[in-house]
Amino acid sequence: MFNPRTFHIGPTLSRQLRRAIVSCPLAVVLSLALAPVGLTFAAKPAAETPDLTELSLEALMQIEVPKVFGASKLEQKTTEAPSSVTVINADEIKRYGHRTLADVLQSVQGFHVSYDRNYAFLGARGVSLGDFNSRILLLVDGHRVNNNLTDGAFVDTAFLLDIDLIDRVEIIRGPGSVLYGNNAFFGVINVITRTGKQLNGAEVSGEYGEFDSYKARATFGKLFTNGVQLLLSGTYYESDGADRLFYKEFNTPAQNNGVAKGRDEDFFSSFFGSLSYRDFTLEGAFSSREKANPTAQFITTFNDPRLRTTDERSYAALKYAHSFPEIVDVTAQLYYDRNDYSIGYPVGDPLAVAFYREEQAGEWWGAELQLTKRLWNRHTVTLGAEYRDDFRQEQRVFDSTTVYTDNQSDRQSYGVYVQGEFVLRTNLLFNGGVRYDQYGDFDPALNPRLALIYHPFEKSTLKALYGTAFRAPNFLELSDPRFQDIQPEEITSYELVYEQEIGKHLRSSVSGFINQMDDLIVLQNGFFTNFNAQTKGVELALQGFWTNGIRARLSYSFQETEDRTMGGNVPDSPAHLVKLNLSVPLIREKVFAGLEYQYTSSRHSLYTTTTGETLPGADAAGFGVVNLTLFSQNLVKNLEFSASVYNLLDCKYSDPASRFHLQDRIERDGRSFRLKLTYRF
Repeated sequence: MFNPRTFHIGPTLSRQLRRAIVSCPLAVVLSLALAPVGLTFAAKPAAETPDLTELSLEALMQIEVPKVFGASKLEQKTTEAPSSVTVINADEIKRYGHRTLADVLQSVQGFHVSYDRNYAFLGARGVSLGDFNSRILLLVDGHRVNNNLTDGAFVDTAFLLDIDLIDRVEIIRGPGSVLYGNNAFFGVINVITRTGKQLNGAEVSGEYGEFDSYKARATFGKLFTNGVQLLLSGTYYESDGADRLFYKEFNTPAQNNGVAKGRDEDFFSSFFGSLSYRDFTLEGAFSSREKANPTAQFITTFNDPRLRTTDERSYAALKYAHSFPEIVDVTAQLYYDRNDYSIGYPVGDPLAVAFYREEQAGEWWGAELQLTKRLWNRHTVTLGAEYRDDFRQEQRVFDSTTVYTDNQSDRQSYGVYVQGEFVLRTNLLFNGGVRYDQYGDFDPALNPRLALIYHPFEKSTLKALYGTAFRAPNFLELSDPRFQDIQPEEITSYELVYEQEIGKHLRSSVSGFINQMDDLIVLQNGFFTNFNAQTKGVELALQGFWTNGIRARLSYSFQETEDRTMGGNVPDSPAHLVKLNLSVPLIREKVFAGLEYQYTSSRHSLYTTTTGETLPGADAAGFGVVNLTLFSQNLVKNLEFSASVYNLLDCKYSDPASRFHLQDRIERDGRSFRLKLTYRF
């Protein structure tokens, strides 16, 4: 990451010139070949799991409590999961016009999203340190997609999966290292993809939106008569972005009077494929995203089009799942991942600009094995082991003649865990487990989780939860010798959750939590350092389903985060969050109006001076945003249409800037729109 304190044009480039962004992906794309020759299409089997978007309203009202897989690595009702869980399905994503995974997460309690015109940063329960979402573990179908350089995960347009391929998103709050090890610090997000048999044909989609934004997708999915199931999908997107962005910090004639003109472009392409037969599934994805940065981040030359980042991310995973009746259930995975990241740095005044490049590359492979045994048809015991080899971690900073930084490393890690779910009484469940991790050269980490789940009355659930988690310093945080003394992050969490069904149509929850965090890693004055913090909070949520097709979600979060090392509150930590989602049918089962309201209270900010000093900035004011979507299905057979207006009231608001900005706040977009058509063959 670029440290202005040690940068000298001459040309000398400091070892601190590094871009701390979720780096890099690979150059392998999944090659899927249909095995047997002469495949014929099969009719959709009656026993198939239904697509929620195809069910009638009456059938939807009969759906029981949602199920979740990622909380315990086995399917269970959310009321039995040892966590506070929210599940968002594809139908909700369509009704509210969500464009990215960040939009989905912004709509649920306890999360907020900040955007610095380059990447979206996810805040969880009052903590957002602007460092690439490394404290949330992001999974796609159970496969870890956090990279091996910053440990970060994309949730914006750089996310490697088109949002139209999502069947549901499992949002699992609280420490998850007991099953997942590193990065499951504040929670786990498991994105479950659609299957070939759900699609059962071809689908094309096109979008047009504000800022001359275009998106096109083609998807094919099928279940064949011999049991082979296939899904293939490709997406392309481009956007000119905001044409004119003003930053007062650069308001001089030599810097275009602070106006960044045509510097907000965004382009991405992605591919996803899955092929399954009997107990085996081969799955892979590739995405490439190029984003221009209009903010002159890293103290670069303002309004220069060469400040832009390119991110590529890919993986291939072979999975095996088989149940040996009366013996054991076995799941295993073998995978390969890659990250590639590059950025250009134009540095100097507009009349004498030097140009430097940074490239990062990471590759790794790993294997997982899990055995699950059911005892006396009441208790479940799970044993698991995981090995990972980060065999390539590289970072280079150079110009046309000189290499200034050339860091290379590798790291091996492994973990073993055991978890038990025991029915103590018909209405009392105990879930407990522990995991041992050896992560690189750091001291071993031992992380337990304990949960007591009690159903005092029918449709009532009380959860008492305790857990710990860790995050080891990543490659970029350790790439300079001066940072070698930073310690792994640790969290201890206490949570009490009460969930209640109210009548036939309402579900409510109340959560109170305390998170004690030790040795959080943050970039301060050009150096990585540790600090301690604590968050206390309460979350209230209410969800409603009615037979007339109305659906609603309402939540309020209060969270108070304190810096226990320096005192005071931490930046980008709103005390209050309010979320409202309301979907109303205008024409029964065919046309829906979706209203979304999101309120975020004020947040502290920081900024970086040209000498590399980190200073407090002005608060980002609280704001409320209204989004409106009109969604239709089957007005014309097999055709879906949606029209969305985002920030309907044209609210002017800003987010706290991420690290290495001269600005303390970055303004968000005003009113915008999107039109979308999807057709199934």
